[in-house]
Amino acid sequence: MRKTAQTRAQDPEAHLPQMRVDLHCDALTAETPFMGQVREEELTENTLQCFAIFTNDDAAAYAAAKALFYGVFSESRYAVVKCRADLLRARALKKVPCALTCENIGFTGGDGGRVAALRADGVIMASLVWNVENALAYPNVRADGKREQRGLKERGREALAALDESGVIVDISHLSDGGAAEILKNRKIPVAASHSCAFEVCRHPRNLTDEQLRQIAACGGVAGVNFYKRFLGGNGGFEEISAHIKHIIRTAGEDTPAFGSDWDGVPQGGISVFPSDMPRLMRFLLRDGITPRQLEKIAFKNFLRVFGEVCS
Repeated sequence: MRKTAQTRAQDPEAHLPQMRVDLHCDALTAETPFMGQVREEELTENTLQCFAIFTNDDAAAYAAAKALFYGVFSESRYAVVKCRADLLRARALKKVPCALTCENIGFTGGDGGRVAALRADGVIMASLVWNVENALAYPNVRADGKREQRGLKERGREALAALDESGVIVDISHLSDGGAAEILKNRKIPVAASHSCAFEVCRHPRNLTDEQLRQIAACGGVAGVNFYKRFLGGNGGFEEISAHIKHIIRTAGEDTPAFGSDWDGVPQGGISVFPSDMPRLMRFLLRDGITPRQLEKIAFKNFLRVFGEVCS
């Protein structure tokens, strides 16, 4: 029986997005990969999951995680997505799309050839630094818990240029305020903050200030809301996720927010929203004032716009 406009309006499932993208998880480098929050059996053809290689500045860790990614996702039910055309092809073939990202490319030393090799490896998004200073940049939080204001190092500027030239999305999560300011000033190429929340909602130094959110929006970028309780504040549940999303919309527009869960990447008990909870979360967002159009953008359209522009 076909649904009428009235029955569609009454059916919450009718307004749920037909696709979802998550910008960041650490399942590849978890202690026991795919036995934690993100499991292979939960990946579907309607979800593009970005899998981050966390390197801790270690080239061997990068190589091992890359081999694991291609070993797992070489099976026929999966499709490795390196550009938007790959995603369209995967969906047409009803395959599970998976994308590779890299958290902390300090191991490249900023060498243009080594950075360009990331794109050849299939990496679609990369950050310069994690929580520890490296040869490229400084992390967002200082040892005293305050926000770091120092900018990029010279090798970091070289790495940034190579990422842009190679068609890799620059990820500013974990980056110092000074480094983010350098990247975002008068920028024309979209960036992502793959797993960062809004500072004005929860005043943790890892979260994005309103000025950063506006600058991300100005270059056409996206901010993936992190599900870590310490960054969300409160109970770290649906209400807090909604509060961050609504603040980002008010501050930077509805083309800016996305999902960046950080599954498998925070201490035990640090996350209360899991992959199986995503339909319930999206229903909650609709009830909490997010419109169906906005939810579609948050769920997949905002990131796919950036993906198509940068990684074409």
